[in-house]
Amino acid sequence: MAPPSSSKTATIRGRLRYNLRHWEAILTDSNRHRRSRSILAALLLTFALTPPLHGQDDTLPNLPPAPPGSYPPPPPGYSPASPPMAGPPPPVVVVPPPPVFVGPPAPPPLSPAERVIYAPFYAAGLVLRYGFYYLIVVPLDVFGRALTYGVPGGVDQNSR
Repeated sequence: MAPPSSSKTATIRGRLRYNLRHWEAILTDSNRHRRSRSILAALLLTFALTPPLHGQDDTLPNLPPAPPGSYPPPPPGYSPASPPMAGPPPPVVVVPPPPVFVGPPAPPPLSPAERVIYAPFYAAGLVLRYGFYYLIVVPLDVFGRALTYGVPGGVDQNSR
């Protein structure tokens, strides 16, 4: 079988490129607001055109019940199922209470004087903990994001 002509192949490739660019343009962040507006409009239109569910029973026609002889008789030898027999109640499972922890009693709370003495050390611990985070971890995280997204930071400046 002969390979397809180059012009036909070029036409197919051109259409494919056009379609890919078309869908890429639709799915880019610059069209995000247009997409969300069109989705919202479609949802509102759908909800506006659907009938409400609360009046559904009123829209059904009132049909009379079927006459008593319209159903076929049951097959011969048929007997309605008897209700299931009640069995013995399930066994009662007794769960023992959790063990009582016997250990040293909790220490009493600090007195106001001890709290005043302890407060600077507590504050120093907080400064060390969060200072390490905000002075070392956060700048490294920001630097990593800058390397990943570049100068624009992943935000399209033309859309503002």
